[in-house]
Amino acid sequence: MEVAMSDPILELLAAPPSPSMSVDENAVYAGGRRRVRRRALRRTGFGLGAAAAAAAIAFAVVGPGVGGDALPADRPSQMEGAGKAVSANLFDGTYAVEVIPGAPADQPNVKFYKVDGGKRSLLAGSSADANVVSMGTGSGADGIMLGTAPATLAKSLTIAPGSKGGIQQDEALLPGTDYKAYALKFDNPADVETYQGTIWMDDTDSAVVRDAMGNRLASTKIGATDTFFVHRDADVMGVFTADGGSTKQLGTSSITTLGTGQRHEGEDWSWLSITLLPEGSRNVTFEWADAATHHDAVVTDSSGTDGAVAWATGTAPGDGPGPRVTRVTWTDKAGTRHTEAAN
Repeated sequence: MEVAMSDPILELLAAPPSPSMSVDENAVYAGGRRRVRRRALRRTGFGLGAAAAAAAIAFAVVGPGVGGDALPADRPSQMEGAGKAVSANLFDGTYAVEVIPGAPADQPNVKFYKVDGGKRSLLAGSSADANVVSMGTGSGADGIMLGTAPATLAKSLTIAPGSKGGIQQDEALLPGTDYKAYALKFDNPADVETYQGTIWMDDTDSAVVRDAMGNRLASTKIGATDTFFVHRDADVMGVFTADGGSTKQLGTSSITTLGTGQRHEGEDWSWLSITLLPEGSRNVTFEWADAATHHDAVVTDSSGTDGAVAWATGTAPGDGPGPRVTRVTWTDKAGTRHTEAAN
C-alpha cells in the first residue's frame, strides 16, 4: 500500500532549480576537522546497533550521488551478503551515520539515525557513492543535514545562498571504509532549504578543490596556506584559508572582489582581499579603507578560471571595523587602464 506524505523538503526538491546562485556576503563558514569549532575568534567576511523507532520518519536525501527511499525504522542494519556496518556519532552523540560495506546494489548502503538516551532511531537509508558529498534532511532532524563524504575530505565550505544564520559542521572517519560521516547544523532550521552543495579539498597539499560530485574546480595557491577557487557552473568563487574559508557570488561586472578577515581577542584585524579580473590583467593596485597597513597586490594567472587573480593582505586596529578594498585598478591585455569599485 502506498502512503502519500507531504514534506516541505520533498516539495523543494520538486521545484525547478534557480538559474543562478547568490551567496550572503556576510556569511563565512569556518570548517572544522573532527569536532565543531568553538574558538574565541571574531570572524567576518564579504563576498550545509541500537533500538529503532516503531514508525518511519520522512527524510529526503538531497544533493548528488544519492538514491533510495526512506526505510521503515524497524529495518535491520545487517543485510545478506553485506559486510559489518560501521557507524560514527556526530554533534555530541545526538545523531549517527552508518555505512554498510558491500551492501547489495538494490539496497541502501548508508543509514541515518537520531540518538536519544543512548538509543538510536532510524531516520532513513540511501545509496551513496564514496567519491561524492551527499546530504539528507527532513522530519525528525530539524535544522540538521546528515550524509557522507569521501574519507580524504580535509576542508569544506557549504554553499547555502540566502542562509540567515550560522552553519556548524561535524565529521568523523568511518574506519575500514572510504567514507566519512558528515553533518551540518543550521542555527536557523529553515535555512536547511537553502543548501545547494559542498565544495571541498582533499588531504594533500596539492591545492585540489572539488565540487560535491567530485569534479575538480579551477584553483590556485594564494600565499603559503590559502587556496583560491572558481566554480563557474555555480557562479561562485571562494578561498580556503588555514582555518576556514569564504565564498562569494561572481558579479556581473568585469571584476569580483572577496574579502575575509579575522581577529583574535585583543589583537588587530588580519585581512585577505582577492579580486578575479579579466584574463591577462596586470599592474593591479588596490585602494584600501580603514587599513593600518597593507601590501601590494600580487597577480596570479589561474588556469581554467578565465581570468587573473590578484590578492593582498592588510591589517587594522582590533577595535575598528576592519580593513577593506574599495577600488581596484588594472591594465588589460590591450594596455588600457581601468578602475572599478570593489563589489
